[in-house]
Amino acid sequence: MIGADFEKIHFVLFGLDLVEPMAFITDTILGVLSVALGLSLSKIKIDIPFRTYWIWFFIVFGVGAFLGGLGHTFYLYWGVPGKFPSWLAGPLSIYLLEQGMIAAHPDDKKMTLFKLLSFCKMLLVYTAFGIVFYLAPEDKKSTLPFLPIAINTIFGVIITAGFLGNYYSKKITIEFKYFVFGVLVLLPTAFIFLLKINLHQWFDKNDLSHILMMIGIYYFYLGVKRSITKL
Repeated sequence: MIGADFEKIHFVLFGLDLVEPMAFITDTILGVLSVALGLSLSKIKIDIPFRTYWIWFFIVFGVGAFLGGLGHTFYLYWGVPGKFPSWLAGPLSIYLLEQGMIAAHPDDKKMTLFKLLSFCKMLLVYTAFGIVFYLAPEDKKSTLPFLPIAINTIFGVIITAGFLGNYYSKKITIEFKYFVFGVLVLLPTAFIFLLKINLHQWFDKNDLSHILMMIGIYYFYLGVKRSITKL
């Protein structure tokens, strides 16, 4: 189904009326994988900002993904507020990703400027999120506020992991190519979400996107692990 969503799958567990079991499963796998990758990087004894920011990216992104799964499944009880923890973790995780990539920049002046722009962009996204949520009609509050977060994610990942990753692969080490591979894997998720491309009721746009995210962040992990000794 393209352009519309399937009816949410309901299931009963411990007497609770829950929804979207697959979203919870894939979100949980994504979350556990991301946190595990972050903990794996923490074992590398090279204490530089590039490594630190990426460790925190994986942890914050992973926790946000898991909370997102809970928000989906308990939506009938928690409503829109149940989505807030995952939504609020989004811009922060992208900020950490951006700061990680910027920290590897060979030009200190540009690094300082890029770091400031990244921070200001995060504040702008949170402001836009609050405004959209406040102004959105009641029947759109569960979807519209996510739009500025999604746009920020798309552009933040492309500009830093994509463009900077490609630049670093030529200026620092070819190992930064893994960041570019990760971006290429993640790019389709934007179209999957915005166009509502649902392959099946039991494997909708969320589930397909989560699979691509698992592959994409693993490429990011490889990029960090293999390039860190070159910095």
